[in-house]
Amino acid sequence: MKKPKKHTTDCYQLLISLFFSAITISASAANNVLIWPIDPIIPAAQKSSTLWVENKGEQAAIMQIRVLGWQQLAGKEGYVDQQNSTIASPPIVRIEAGKRQLIRLIKQIEPPAGQEQAYRILIDEIPTPTLSAKAQEGLGVNFQMRYSIPLFVYGDGLAYDNLAAEKNSQQPKLSWQLVDQQGRKMLEVTNRGAIHARLSDVSLQQGGLNKKVSDGLLGYVLAHSIQRWPVSVNSATSLTMQVNNQKNVKLGMK
Repeated sequence: MKKPKKHTTDCYQLLISLFFSAITISASAANNVLIWPIDPIIPAAQKSSTLWVENKGEQAAIMQIRVLGWQQLAGKEGYVDQQNSTIASPPIVRIEAGKRQLIRLIKQIEPPAGQEQAYRILIDEIPTPTLSAKAQEGLGVNFQMRYSIPLFVYGDGLAYDNLAAEKNSQQPKLSWQLVDQQGRKMLEVTNRGAIHARLSDVSLQQGGLNKKVSDGLLGYVLAHSIQRWPVSVNSATSLTMQVNNQKNVKLGMK
């Protein structure tokens, strides 16, 4: 099989959402998994896409790959079983040290025309007998690593490739406000468009002052959804950010 090309973006391909759960995997293995691309999509005209997982460690790794529906309800993330509308194949792999594995993301049910469906690919490291034995010998703190990567699947009439066009009607339709939530000030961003918004390099402005909210990726606002993030300001008049491929998008408060 022909090896895929790697680009300079590989240096941050592991900077994806990491979640820690039950104590199982050696800490020394935590940074030994490389995953790319970090933003896979399945266009309307295609049935599948690919994901690569590389084991850069010194021990074999066993990985479980699942695809769950991704929702944002009232500013909170949620994951749901979509009854295999999109699946990962193979769902469990053993990757030897220094090797890589191709994972195929397969669309089994077509999204409705003109709609974007959001998923999260959850990749869990499963403990191997060797690592478990080392943990019992006290040679390392053990925990399980979970890697979470967004996946967007498109119905007919919705083309992600056109998102860079500033006047494209398929752009996210964003508005924002500052709200109070359990005693904390939150930046609330609403997306009324049919396409997700990937927000990065976010800052708030007030009276000539600029307050940085994030230097890199802040997060996503899914289509027809609301998301919130904590901020350290009490008031602001404008919001500046990069939205998907568009830099320096500036919005006044709604």
